[in-house]
Amino acid sequence: MDEAVAMQIVGAVTLLIGMKMNIDPKGFNEDIFGKEAHESALGEMNAMRMAIGGGVLAISAINLICSFTMDDAVSMAALLTATAGGLAVFLATVVGAKFRGYTDSIPTLPVIILPILIVISLVGAYV
Repeated sequence: MDEAVAMQIVGAVTLLIGMKMNIDPKGFNEDIFGKEAHESALGEMNAMRMAIGGGVLAISAINLICSFTMDDAVSMAALLTATAGGLAVFLATVVGAKFRGYTDSIPTLPVIILPILIVISLVGAYV
């Protein structure tokens, strides 16, 4: 897979996720956790989801901008490797919340999407 294509795929998917998290944080919370939060916690949850969505949008911007502006395959591979590492840390924090007792279950969507994006990043970097 071409480095630029891998960066564009990762960038596009993270752009969609980050936009959903910022446009409708309440709906995103409900999609992930499957229930309505207590009214007193709703504002804080939405603000946190928007901040996390901002981080996802940052990953998108980095990958999309660099996919169109970088020419060096070695640098693009390094950026894809770093993206895979960052996404792996993100996945670890999502899964870690369950093991630390903060949530009752591990959210399905990130456990599916994040490993796919990690694989795309690594394939784009090394194949």
